[in-house]
Amino acid sequence: MKTVMTLAMCAGICLMAACGKQAERPSAAPSIATPRAFVAVEPAGKPTPIPEVRKTAKPGDEVLLKGRVMGVRDPFVEGRAVFVLGDNDSITPCNEMGSEDHCPLPWDACCDPIEARTAGTATIQLLGDGGNVLPHGLKGVGGLKELSSVTVSGVVAPMATAEALMINATAVYVAE
Repeated sequence: MKTVMTLAMCAGICLMAACGKQAERPSAAPSIATPRAFVAVEPAGKPTPIPEVRKTAKPGDEVLLKGRVMGVRDPFVEGRAVFVLGDNDSITPCNEMGSEDHCPLPWDACCDPIEARTAGTATIQLLGDGGNVLPHGLKGVGGLKELSSVTVSGVVAPMATAEALMINATAVYVAE
């Protein structure tokens, strides 16, 4: 009986000691190098509004777009170098609509009609040397985050349609 009580007390002491320690967390994910498509100087030229590009561009066309990371709830694709760019003239973040409501995700532009959000957004992807999307997320890379002002130069992707505008970026400029 003494042995059982001694073991129980030792177990209790060990548990109490363990409670005082923080569990070891896995080390943070290694930071990735900024992809070469990220540039320090804004690409020259007059950007075309995203809704206009949707109507006229064909796969292989070169385009210049300007907007902000917005238009959907999660504008970054985890584990892929992909984000959604929203046209500044077509959609507006909820926190800029003059509403007294405090939207927790103003970049999702949920205050705009879905038709405006669809027409005013483009999917931007960065490709590696093999022509595949880079296998890491872009959130935080080069200062890129929700509502960042971004200018993108690129080529309309082969699988792009008017309903699903996808741009293979050759230059991504994030305004400070």
